[in-house]
Amino acid sequence: MIRFPSLLRHRQTLISLLPVIAAVLIEVLIRFHNYASPIATHRIDALSVWGPYSLSLLQILLESLPLFITQFLMISLSNWQHYLLWSLGFIIYPAINLVAQNTLPGNMESSVSIQFWGISAGLSLIYWLQRDSQQSSGRYSRPPWLRYLLSLDSALILCLGCWVILMSGMFVYTPDPMHNQPLEAKLNLQLMLEQWQLSLYYIWQFSLMALVLFTYYWVNRYVLIRKVLANHRIYLFFLCSAIWLLLSYPLFGSLILQLPLNIPELSLLPSENHNPFDTLNLLVATIIWGIATPLILAFEHQQSTRELAEITKEQTQAELKMLQQQVNPHFLFNILNSLYALCLAQSGHAAPMLLKLSDLLRYVVYQGESYEVALKDDLAYLQNYLELQQMRVGSRCRIETNLQIPEEKLQIAPLLLIMLVENAFKHGVEVSPEECFIHISLYVQHTELVFKCINSLPDQAINPRANGIGLTNLKRRLQLSYPQRFTLLSETQGQQWHTRLTIQL
Repeated sequence: MIRFPSLLRHRQTLISLLPVIAAVLIEVLIRFHNYASPIATHRIDALSVWGPYSLSLLQILLESLPLFITQFLMISLSNWQHYLLWSLGFIIYPAINLVAQNTLPGNMESSVSIQFWGISAGLSLIYWLQRDSQQSSGRYSRPPWLRYLLSLDSALILCLGCWVILMSGMFVYTPDPMHNQPLEAKLNLQLMLEQWQLSLYYIWQFSLMALVLFTYYWVNRYVLIRKVLANHRIYLFFLCSAIWLLLSYPLFGSLILQLPLNIPELSLLPSENHNPFDTLNLLVATIIWGIATPLILAFEHQQSTRELAEITKEQTQAELKMLQQQVNPHFLFNILNSLYALCLAQSGHAAPMLLKLSDLLRYVVYQGESYEVALKDDLAYLQNYLELQQMRVGSRCRIETNLQIPEEKLQIAPLLLIMLVENAFKHGVEVSPEECFIHISLYVQHTELVFKCINSLPDQAINPRANGIGLTNLKRRLQLSYPQRFTLLSETQGQQWHTRLTIQL
């Protein structure tokens, strides 16, 4: 069932709409240039341009409303559900709209064109893939192709590909484009498909220029930054960058001059002449280097920070699992000894004790590995443990419990509370030759769990904090599972040991 996002998630909702907003603005700009060209042919008041622009924006917003609704609803769905909804919104709806466009009376034009749905679908798909990638746990849970698709390399390739299509479209739209400079910023994909041979003629040449730009980026990132800057500091980085720019710009300039698009009066070089050594070409190459370097450094820093955080998370989870799987051997040996004695005496208590021990070990093995379990399940394990201990120690120890189990489906890290109870038995019951007691209480206020354990101490009790790893283990688990969300107080009050644990669940 689809659940609408709450008001507390309004920021996430707004972020999810950004791909469609960007696609709408791009489409408005393209259509505004295509159909409002008479406005630019004469000198007019700049404010009058906003009228046609606003009408075009309103029309596209209305027809793209299903795309906004799709993005909005996808937040509350699971992976396969939101990709199914994405298919309905970004594939089925545009297809129906395009079919209806050709059957509308009077051949009315729809704003949802092929280029618009392609842009909106592409931006939306990249957003959801990146969002799912960020929410996945671990560095190796994402397939390699998805990691590369969301990398800086692929983002640059996508931008350069769009630039190639845009430039090729402008050249296809303008007859004899090299002699009719400057070109109008118009893109007509239908015209490009109709004149596909001419489109390919322009595309391969602009693709070669895009390859030159990508080469500058690749050398800067993988050679100058990762090899030189990382190992030899900043002076050699600037020195090697200067040498690379001085050597490469005339070589690449000579390569671009071989393209058929160049004419005697004008070339595709930034200098617009046929001199590959022109200083303007070097200036443009330096500007590209100057823009790319901080962007690459920022991305590299973000990537290294994310990888370090994932490594730390994996180490924390491994440590947490190790701590969770530490079964108290002292308790296990005592139970087995008691079972052995009951079996020798052929007591009827042996079978129930063995059954409860089996339930306890099953919970530790299967639920103990979970990050969180239902609070009521963990309390059921605690009650089984107390019943088993009561069978073992008999009437020598008075066990009183007041467990107020809430109706809410609260979750808790497994095997936390039992460690305090084990500590009470180890240092209060096992070492006491006379009668003793353990009082346990638990209640939940809103989402704050309060657990108290009070046990009697013999005259010469061993300080639980000075012996054993129970409390140390518990504190470490609490720090890993509930950082800054717990308090643990454990102290002696007369002949009693008082422990109070609070956790914000």
